[in-house]
Amino acid sequence: MPGTSAIGGLVSGLDTATLIEQLIGVSRKRVDIVVNNQTLQSDKLTAFKSLNTQLSTFQAKAKALTEDDIFDVFKTSTSTNSTNFSSDELVSISTTSDASPGTHTISFTSSSQLAQARQMSSMSFTSSSTALGLTGEFVINGNAISISTTDSLSDVISSINTANSGTNATGVTATLISVSDTDNRMVLTSDNTGEDKFSILDASSDAEDILEAMGLASSTQSIKNATSDGAKSDAFSSSSTAVQSLLGLTTAQNGTVTIGGESVVIDLSSQSLSTIATNINTALTGASKGTATVASTTTDGVTTYQIDINGTTSYTDTNNILETLGIIKRGQSSVAEEHTGSTANTKTSGAGGGVVASATTFSEINTGSDANNVANNDTVTLTGTNHDGNAVTGTYTITDKTTDTIDGLLTQIENTFGLGAGSATIDASGKVIITDDTTGDSQLSIEIITNNEGGGTLDFGTVSVTTEGYDMEVTAGQDAKITIDGIAVSRSSNSIDDVISGVTLDLNRVESGSTVNLTISRDTDSIKSSVNDFATAYNDIIEFINQEFAFNEDSESAGILSGESTLRTIKSIIQSTISASVPLLPTDSNALSLIGITSDKYGKLSVKDSTFLKKINSDFYAVKRMFVAEGTTTNTEISYISHTKDTVAGNYAVSINTVASQASETGSIVLTNGIGAGLTDTLTITDTATNRVATISLDGNASENGSTIDNIVNAINSELDTERTQTLVGSIANTKTTGAGGGIITASTKFNEINTGGDANDLSDNDVISFTGTNRSGLSISNSYTISDVSTGTVQDFLSTIEKAYENSVSATINASGNIVLTDITDGDSQVSISITEPGSLNFGSVKTSNEGGVTGRYGMEITASNDGSDHLVLTHDTYGSGFGFTTVEINDLLGTEGTYSGTDVAGTINGEAATGTGQILVGDAPSDTESSTSIEDLTLKVTSTTTGTKGNVKLTMGVGELMHSDVDSIIDQFDGLLTIRMDGLQDTIDDMQNSILGMEERLAMETLRLNEQFVALELNLSKLQSVSSFMAQQLGMLGK
Repeated sequence: MPGTSAIGGLVSGLDTATLIEQLIGVSRKRVDIVVNNQTLQSDKLTAFKSLNTQLSTFQAKAKALTEDDIFDVFKTSTSTNSTNFSSDELVSISTTSDASPGTHTISFTSSSQLAQARQMSSMSFTSSSTALGLTGEFVINGNAISISTTDSLSDVISSINTANSGTNATGVTATLISVSDTDNRMVLTSDNTGEDKFSILDASSDAEDILEAMGLASSTQSIKNATSDGAKSDAFSSSSTAVQSLLGLTTAQNGTVTIGGESVVIDLSSQSLSTIATNINTALTGASKGTATVASTTTDGVTTYQIDINGTTSYTDTNNILETLGIIKRGQSSVAEEHTGSTANTKTSGAGGGVVASATTFSEINTGSDANNVANNDTVTLTGTNHDGNAVTGTYTITDKTTDTIDGLLTQIENTFGLGAGSATIDASGKVIITDDTTGDSQLSIEIITNNEGGGTLDFGTVSVTTEGYDMEVTAGQDAKITIDGIAVSRSSNSIDDVISGVTLDLNRVESGSTVNLTISRDTDSIKSSVNDFATAYNDIIEFINQEFAFNEDSESAGILSGESTLRTIKSIIQSTISASVPLLPTDSNALSLIGITSDKYGKLSVKDSTFLKKINSDFYAVKRMFVAEGTTTNTEISYISHTKDTVAGNYAVSINTVASQASETGSIVLTNGIGAGLTDTLTITDTATNRVATISLDGNASENGSTIDNIVNAINSELDTERTQTLVGSIANTKTTGAGGGIITASTKFNEINTGGDANDLSDNDVISFTGTNRSGLSISNSYTISDVSTGTVQDFLSTIEKAYENSVSATINASGNIVLTDITDGDSQVSISITEPGSLNFGSVKTSNEGGVTGRYGMEITASNDGSDHLVLTHDTYGSGFGFTTVEINDLLGTEGTYSGTDVAGTINGEAATGTGQILVGDAPSDTESSTSIEDLTLKVTSTTTGTKGNVKLTMGVGELMHSDVDSIIDQFDGLLTIRMDGLQDTIDDMQNSILGMEERLAMETLRLNEQFVALELNLSKLQSVSSFMAQQLGMLGK
């Protein structure tokens, strides 16, 4: 249909487009009213959003003032009497919120020193890649390092560095130092400073003595962990596990050692600390020479065990057994450099033959063909460098060869190179040997030039290094030592943070006789800055609100939000908190105005520095309480923990109806003599909260872990404290076919060599081994391995595929019996599992922790064994409450502890209102269905009381920072905040208006279309009438003719 633009007014002469526009314009005024109203609401929403942003900023500033750390800030000032160094050059100082104002003196005396890390060096090796031909094991910080015959120096370094990784890292790094192509050394450096951070012990046999063989130790021995009248072993994680297992030794030594003159047989492969201690004790007490026990120490929740030998300091080792235990240690000495001439001189037959000696005259030396051609006045030039590397030169003249001896030349060598008497000698082969009289690394170099002015052929050869001088201990590990406030302090680190509370001293250098005076004071400027930030953010809001309410006389209007009651309510909320007194605080410091924070006539805050600083300096805690929340109790058995925004400040009485307890059981059997000689029992303890399980096998025979109550307690605690690694073992041990050599399979076994049944193999190329399982966290694992070629593919290829699928979080191996083994690389609770689907008749069996050799991974268990004082066994869970308990099962019931046990939760009321207990924690309940409110909701207390009844009061005060944070939260909470609700309402209105506008616009469009259609019809009708009129006029005209 043609539009109005095509025919508008063509017949009628009317401007139909304008008419339609004017008609629609009248109707559009209703739309404009809605649009204008929508714009107004949008402007209000924009303004409220701006206010919301300001309130969020203000809430953050208020929140900051609820934190103790904002107030517990400190600054330090230092001075020193040193004329060489500034205070900061001697010691750097930092503080935390735990500091306190005060003055301290840090003194450096002649015994003061910085902490340093121990560093050791091996002897020199001509090559770093050639096999050393050494076999044995040594222990670095409780971790065994195994060396095989084919290992090179680089291999040893790699093994040491591999051990310095993971959760049980040694803390020692090995480095290759190549002084020259033929001088290669291994340097071991502790990763941590301190005198006891790096221990290296020989665990090989006497025949191997691997540390001596590598030049890392001398043959001298001394007590490693000396006590006042004996020695202790190193600390171990268990007293009931074999030492070999604890250290991870491949081969553990055994033999007879002598302690206090008494022989003791020790086998590290099978004996635990408890067994070894009992054997030592039997030998010593039998001879009335002392005692030996297992001592336990718990630090930061970790228990370790040591053999404690009293009454003797005499120890003779065999096969490094006592050294492996850490009872004795090797010395680390310095080695003197040795230089040797290449020529072995002899005497003429006329002089008696044989090799020369220092007393041999020059005329007796065989210079060739059993003759002597040395001439009088021949000279020998000496040149080179001394120990310190300084160039030296000298000359020796043979004045009379018949009387001058080689000893004269040797003396000249000593004098020229600054060596002590006896440093230059002739060895048994007739060669010149020069030994540096200063041990350790040396720059000594020697050249002996026989000038033979008389035409002779005297020659002592080329002098070269035959033994490199070096220090086995390059740097001794040592603790930092200083004096703080007159008290001698020693720490393993140069960063000392546990002497002055909240203060860290970082020692930079030591200067004897110097002191650093330290003054710690509160950083009032920082506190004032935080308070000013709070006031500024508050003032920004008040300014915004004031401007909205202000009436502009020129425009005769106020702000767009001037009519909003929400804005008035917001202002009222925050102003009332600012101006109100803080409940339960002393009347002299319970309002902001009393600490120098006042409001002007516009409602804005200002901080009067003099008043504020005076108050904070005279009564710091009064100022702090004006802002933070603080809970205090009148009974030491009740501790305030926390509260939430739903808790109301108040002074509340606490009453306890039931005290919390730990799950505990005391055995019914007296165990003074253990479970009894010849008897055994197995105790299984299951933690009902974590489902962790500990199994302890007890043997009642003499010296075994079940022979006394103390041994039993140690054995149980040792197992409970042990972290175990999840280990899954296949149920089927695979072998090789006879044609492949027979025997068990290894990782290098090819797939066509595996005996899959009947001494045959039915695997084919492209067979697929698939597997599924879970990783440590329980996430699913699924993958497969394709045997591309059974004649080249090895079991290791499959094992590597498993490790890759588990993202190298497990180790897949074949054990000595031919079973597949999957081991979590991290100790503790683990959900590692695997199920393998094999092709043909290949079968690895079910791979589970329950198979022989398998281990269920777990962390240490929070249960402790003890003696009740009457030799009954007591088992106690470390955590209070009904949610924590354990079950015990005994095979032979020789301990009298079998059963299921759980703790109890605290029960009581706060302010007479209901509260819920969990362990020792008591939390105020939310209002019940019949209550409209409660003051104590979420008030959290810790109750350590062991008796019921009234327990005093807990007082909770809430300062302005705390109250304002909650107030603003009630305004801007994203779900039910006052402002949020208003903004949501505005947005809904705007959306509704938009929908109305769209509907009205749609109706106007339809109205426009209808009017267009009507005017078109009008024009068409007029056109038709015009045509009829013309026709009739034509006809009438014809009639007139």
